[in-house]
Amino acid sequence: MHKQLFIVLAFVLACVNAWSFTIWQGPNKTGKYRHYFDLRAGNNCFGIDADMTSATVQSFSFCSMAWARCSITIHSETGCNGQILGSATGNAPMGEWNKDQTSPEGSRMKSFRINGCKEAPVIGNIDCQKCTNDP
Repeated sequence: MHKQLFIVLAFVLACVNAWSFTIWQGPNKTGKYRHYFDLRAGNNCFGIDADMTSATVQSFSFCSMAWARCSITIHSETGCNGQILGSATGNAPMGEWNKDQTSPEGSRMKSFRINGCKEAPVIGNIDCQKCTNDP
């Protein structure tokens, strides 16, 4: 029984990201993009690449799988400092936040923080095609 559970967990963890955040320089997920993700449910601050922030970020997509339940905050300065421009929790069955056109303030994002992630996976119906956000 334990071996079967381990095999199922290994498959689930291998086929899906705990969280995924993709930003685009164009509205409606167009133009140059950068895809950030983590296979593990890690909590950390991530800087947005300078080549993406040299222009404005016009759209984005965030996803957190149900077993990870990660939340995100988007910040106006590097190092997750400055104003919090927006946030979303991952407490839904699959936490998704899509923005086809950012606000003028939101377009100036410089960093984001992933927090509240749970380390232990929750067994349930997990669709391996979701939460990849690969353009």
